[in-house]
Amino acid sequence: MKIKLFNNKYEKESFIKSFILYFFTITTLILIIFYFHYKSIYLEQKQLLFLEMKNFSLTFKGDKFQLDLVTLKENQKVPFYELLESKEEFFMFVPIPGTNKDILKVVYPKSKFIQELFSKLENLLFKYVLLIFIAFILSLVFAIYTTNPLRKAIYILNETIKDVIHDINTPVMSIGVNLKLLKLKYKDDEDIQRLELAVKQLSSIYKNLRTALEETKKSIEDVNLRQIIEDELKTLISLYPEIKVEINLKNKVLKSNKEAVERIIFNLLSNAFKHNVNNGYVKVILNEDSLVIENSSPEIKNPDRLFDRYYKESQRGIGIGLSVVKKLSEELGWNLKINLEKGKFIAIITF
Repeated sequence: MKIKLFNNKYEKESFIKSFILYFFTITTLILIIFYFHYKSIYLEQKQLLFLEMKNFSLTFKGDKFQLDLVTLKENQKVPFYELLESKEEFFMFVPIPGTNKDILKVVYPKSKFIQELFSKLENLLFKYVLLIFIAFILSLVFAIYTTNPLRKAIYILNETIKDVIHDINTPVMSIGVNLKLLKLKYKDDEDIQRLELAVKQLSSIYKNLRTALEETKKSIEDVNLRQIIEDELKTLISLYPEIKVEINLKNKVLKSNKEAVERIIFNLLSNAFKHNVNNGYVKVILNEDSLVIENSSPEIKNPDRLFDRYYKESQRGIGIGLSVVKKLSEELGWNLKINLEKGKFIAIITF
């Protein structure tokens, strides 16, 4: 059984961004504090080393430090009893009474100093790692808390749309039934035919909204793909007579859910006709293992958002067609691919 942490990509994106913001901010503050803490311990360790070296230079007792004899060059001056350092060692110069040419150099390897420093920092590092882990947990809690209003707003919106869908269903069905009766009485009336097309479009919008927001049980049956495409093209050609249509359809019957297939075909074809250019074209090619729908198209501004629910680049439609196509294609196990070329929009479905 799948457990959904997020109902949609917007909740997920909001949660991730909130989490990163909180975690990055808290962790940065912890690391700044750690840096100053480390610097304090480092300077304290150097001061302690300095005192030990100075004490050693007075007594020369113990084996912690090494002693070297250094011969000074003519007029060379060096600081005495100061802690100096190079890449590999800390050292201190100590004068030898009775001579100005030779001095003692008290040496302590940096590797040992760093080893001692890290032994002191080990417990401190554990505490700061624990603090970062706590920051991680707190960031998760804060992110969940701050995204709750968004989650509630999306839930209320979806529930409202579901209520609207259910309320629309009854009048749409009633209009459809009455139109069928009128059609029997006035068979060739053009006004009734136009009304029939409008009701069909309204019914398709209703089905798209229901598919986008509700999980539906899908029965498997023989589906004549060519017949579905031809039926949809009849309606769309009558609505968009200025668009040139080129079709190449082979017979294709497959085992699938008829309603889901109809939704996919309707949305792809409707998208091809609706988002076209003046005197544009639509090509539909159905092969044994694929369906290709190509149409002339204006420039797509945000290709990455084509499948986002409610996203649209024009005033036409409500922006759920391609998101429904993607959802149903995934459920049916079909592979959906969109190719964008200059002035062309190409949708390819592989069965």
